Amino acid sequence: MVPETFISSLELNDVSITRTRLTPNEAIAVWLMKWSGDRHDIVAAKLGINQGRIAEVLTEQKHIGSRVAAFRLKSG
Repeated sequence: MVPETFISSLELNDVSITRTRLTPNEAIAVWLMKWSGDRHDIVAAKLGINQGRIAEVLTEQKHIGSRVAAFRLKSG
């Protein structure tokens, strides 16, 4: 079996969106998804981005203030 045939025989998820960086609003969404129980890999897959970018948000290395903004949004 050739590799292309093998791969096409599997049921794979479509990757319709890919990103290299997150916007401030997407960073807020990261926090909201995390707080709703999504794992880092699921959040990354939903946003079409590398898990490292998710970690940067959640450790506040990038998008500083997104956690506070997400908390305010969540609190109403």
